[in-house]
Amino acid sequence: MTTGASEADLRAVTEREFLDELVAVTRERVDTEFLYLMASDDAVIGVQWEQPGVDHRRRYLVRNACPHCVVLAGVLALAPMLPLDVMRAGRARPQYETVLRTGRLPHLAFARPAGPPGTSWLGDCHAVDGDPHSTADCPRHAVPPPTGDPLELRLGSLPRAVRELYPHDGAATADLHQRLRIAQDWRADAQAVASGIREAAATWAFLRNSCVLGVPVPGVDGLVLTLPPGRAPDDRPLAELHAATVRAVPNGGPLPYQERACLLPEPASDTHRMPTYAGAVDLTAAAPVRTLRLPGPRRPLSTTGRGVLLLYEARHAMGRHVASAPVRDSAYWDSEAALNVFEFTLLERVAGRHYQEAVAAYVQALRREGDLLARPHKVLDRRRRKALSLAFGGLDDEELHLWASVAYRNAILELLGDLKAFAGHLRRQAG
Repeated sequence: MTTGASEADLRAVTEREFLDELVAVTRERVDTEFLYLMASDDAVIGVQWEQPGVDHRRRYLVRNACPHCVVLAGVLALAPMLPLDVMRAGRARPQYETVLRTGRLPHLAFARPAGPPGTSWLGDCHAVDGDPHSTADCPRHAVPPPTGDPLELRLGSLPRAVRELYPHDGAATADLHQRLRIAQDWRADAQAVASGIREAAATWAFLRNSCVLGVPVPGVDGLVLTLPPGRAPDDRPLAELHAATVRAVPNGGPLPYQERACLLPEPASDTHRMPTYAGAVDLTAAAPVRTLRLPGPRRPLSTTGRGVLLLYEARHAMGRHVASAPVRDSAYWDSEAALNVFEFTLLERVAGRHYQEAVAAYVQALRREGDLLARPHKVLDRRRRKALSLAFGGLDDEELHLWASVAYRNAILELLGDLKAFAGHLRRQAG
């Protein structure tokens, strides 16, 4: 076995060969302090052994096998040798599959303990931006197939707390019909963009399967009532739900978001045109919830633009797991950079060469300037602006400026040529 520098080349192996090599290299590298088993794009598995002063990494494509099953089999193969106690070895699967369900790449991490030889290694699972799914996935680990539509609601029988928000049941039904139509229209636009884009499959699955309709509680910022389908109407009054939530949600400390999220249409929105992600508290479930706020159709964006923006915000929501302000460390900015790349990928697919030409124009301007542009809005000439607009089916000036600014960011990434450097740029721009 190689014990020097990393073997960066991708190697195709059988599952048995992978497990044998994983165990043999781990046994050989006796000074390893950290060991990572990492799901990567396109069914690739990365393994990294970290020793003082040297990291050793290998990349594998396991033939005729689900890469996620192979990673989990690797944990069982390593358990008696590291060692891992029963609790940590058993916890690896649910941790790994929880991250996988969010549409991100699970990276299992094991650390040598400070105790005497024979003490169980520590274990954790990190979530990294990227597409964890491929055609090699088994049914258990594939993108979840659509189940019952969370937006299929029977508005004739509403929970008591929801009815209390309106002067009478007729007003409740009419308003919820309007909110439901707004949510369905936004989601349809996201589906149209995601169709055929492999990198968007997990994000679309999250929107399609995990996002229920929600209604804001008037007068109180950050409180919502969700309407999951298929449940008997809850007869508890709003005050009782509020009191139960106060008891269930303690003050202080990060709290995990519930697995489902909430689409929060805003029919009367006059100022906002774009969807936004925000955390809230769901009185129905007495738990924190991720919300995607969807403006009404009074000043609509292009349908393609709406789809890109909702997928972007949904991807943002998928990366938020606890109800607290994120720590803006290097991992946070790496995640923000990856989120930007997700948006760039969508735009390259849906706006094609017209978007790519806009990016190329910004790259040329940046090279001429040798620094960030003082007037980036002056870069695209009339022909390029018209072409970019036509790629979306026609844009007003405000939306055209939005997508031009994304192309400018994309150009900065191309010029920097490195995701870490781009993350540093985003950090500096945020002040």
